Amino acid sequence: MYKKCLIALTLVGSLAACQTTSNVQELKSASCSFPDAPEAEAPQWVCGITPDGIEISATGYAKKNIAGLSVMNDLSKNDARVQLGRQFEVNVKSLVKTVVTANTDTGNEGVSENVKEYFEKIAKSISSTTLTNSRILASQTSPAGGLYTLVGMDKATFDANFSKVVAKAEAKDAELWNKFNDKKTTEELGKVLSALKK
Repeated sequence: MYKKCLIALTLVGSLAACQTTSNVQELKSASCSFPDAPEAEAPQWVCGITPDGIEISATGYAKKNIAGLSVMNDLSKNDARVQLGRQFEVNVKSLVKTVVTANTDTGNEGVSENVKEYFEKIAKSISSTTLTNSRILASQTSPAGGLYTLVGMDKATFDANFSKVVAKAEAKDAELWNKFNDKKTTEELGKVLSALKK
């Protein structure tokens, strides 16, 4: 009885593994459709797939508007740039977290949180005010009349914007730094900045 159960479980596990692989393959080759016109096929970037050669990208949307395509274009571009700013913040947070984790002693957990929060605030301030050289990569009108716009940054542009975050952190931006300024945080920030500049 035990052997029969074991064989049955092994078969079920194998079938589940096959099913998972199949789902992943289907996902990779799945077609994309416009959210406002689900019956129509759309370019992959409409569904959030970043094109090759682009470091980060975001898709903006403007619904059909009687004011015309010019207004829709502005709304769609602005939406895409807001989304790109959020994506930039997430990427900066991830890079800093990786470096902080690699440079954190077990006794300095609170300091690392201060440093992470400081970088997050700087990334947010840069993405909302001075994120530069993102460009419009494509735009597409859906069959329902909505306008989708893809905005992105290549690696060099992303790195240039990330360098601004590092420079602002290094300068200890007064508006943001005052909350975190203590000896331990200063030391931790120095380690992180050193690692980020490598």
